[in-house]
Amino acid sequence: MTTGGSFREDTRAELLARLLDAARELTTAQGWSAVTMGAVARRAGISRQHVYNAVGTKQALGDALVGRETDAFLDVVRRELRAHPDDLVAGAVAAVVGALAFGASNDLLKAILTADGGESLLPVVTARPEVVLDRGVTVIAADLAALHGEHPDLPALADALVRLVISHATQPTGPDLAATQARWLAEGLARRS
Repeated sequence: MTTGGSFREDTRAELLARLLDAARELTTAQGWSAVTMGAVARRAGISRQHVYNAVGTKQALGDALVGRETDAFLDVVRRELRAHPDDLVAGAVAAVVGALAFGASNDLLKAILTADGGESLLPVVTARPEVVLDRGVTVIAADLAALHGEHPDLPALADALVRLVISHATQPTGPDLAATQARWLAEGLARRS
């Protein structure tokens, strides 16, 4: 996995990916509260000091882990939006349903949602907007604008779609209700255009 940057940047990116892989494996197997920097270091095959140098704190590691998983969700959303370039409503519905299907089979999300007491990554998903919400809104609003032109309400639609996915992913009700809600949101914007 190279980023196309300098050797040093590529090495840092590869190290971070290795650490996040190790943290993900530990979290899905034992829960976030059982994850320590030492355990991540052992799993990644590096020293604990390298883990601290690369990510700083356990909270920063959790943020990076959830952020990377958010990017995987956003890849699904972007693919679905782009599969419907001429239909805002169909794209929004497909994006929400696709993200929720991805979430239903996502081992890390399952581990976050089923954590028993102790430390949890759930607040990173639901209560720390910079990690999931802000990241999602920025990416989706940009894609919606690229596909459907500038509209002053596109950021609000992106925000609503991200909140809808977070809500349904963390408290599943089934994809039908989420699809209906996504349709209402997108149709409301389409009528205003």
